[in-house]
Amino acid sequence: MLPVCGAEILNTTVTVDDETRRRLKRLAAVLDETQASIVRKALALYESRVKRQGVEKKIPRRVARELEKASAAIRSKDPKWAMVSDTLEQDTTSIEEFSTAVWGKEE
Repeated sequence: MLPVCGAEILNTTVTVDDETRRRLKRLAAVLDETQASIVRKALALYESRVKRQGVEKKIPRRVARELEKASAAIRSKDPKWAMVSDTLEQDTTSIEEFSTAVWGKEE
């Protein structure tokens, strides 16, 4: 997002623990993006997940059961898809684990 003409950009500091700082730096280096960009994207992703949780609660139970059955069927037929899906659903996935799961080995 670009600042409005004449508006000043204020830089501030956010304090995080050393492990979080190292993870942020490593992820920014791997993706060749700024740390600020990574933080913005992470916040956007988190916000979208929080908003989705509110929507998921409104889904009828029978619809949720059918979606679970469909997911289980797809995962049983395609182990690679299951591995990638499981990796994405874990909250603590590192970029290294994600990259390996998504791209895997060349065939």
